[in-house]
Amino acid sequence: MFRFLAITNRFLCKNRPLIQAVEEALGGGVEAVLLRELGLEDNLLYTVALQFKKVLERKGAPFLVAHRVDVALAVGADGVHLGGHSLPVKVARSILGHQRVVGFSAHSLEEAREAQAQGVDYVTLSPIFPTRSKPLARPLGMDYLAEVVSQLEVPVLALGGIGPKEAAEVVKKGAHGVAVMSALWKGDPRALAREIKERIEEIRGS
Repeated sequence: MFRFLAITNRFLCKNRPLIQAVEEALGGGVEAVLLRELGLEDNLLYTVALQFKKVLERKGAPFLVAHRVDVALAVGADGVHLGGHSLPVKVARSILGHQRVVGFSAHSLEEAREAQAQGVDYVTLSPIFPTRSKPLARPLGMDYLAEVVSQLEVPVLALGGIGPKEAAEVVKKGAHGVAVMSALWKGDPRALAREIKERIEEIRGS
């Protein structure tokens, strides 16, 4: 299972096309990409997803689509990432089968446990740190992350306010890896991805 998931956000990517930023992030060490472009009409989302699928396939990296099981199937994505308002995990799994990845956005131990019971391959837990994308959300903190990790068997990716320093901290606490959105798209995606990847590998190798 991948340890470094990039989550897209076209509104944060100001100085380059989103697909270019994603390619640069992959070049820096991102291992998988989640297309999370809310608010697009179906035909445009399909077109964007198809473009991403071609790039990710060429790079040999898993490609996931947020919420939309139909779009994931239509473009041949490697899986989906679900949330509380998506199709139930069991329903998505019955449609996608066990060959594709199903992830889930958890914000508590209870949600993470339920997602695991329904058969997800991994969960993101958020927000661990304060994050610009959800400024009103109370950070769960490092001790809570460690508690969730200790009670789950599926991999936990820490999300929310993750930069290089934070990536090292959450992996030390037992997180399988990280999911990153805001930090990646506001600066140099390749350089930041490389720094995050290096910090993760330093901790896992120590």
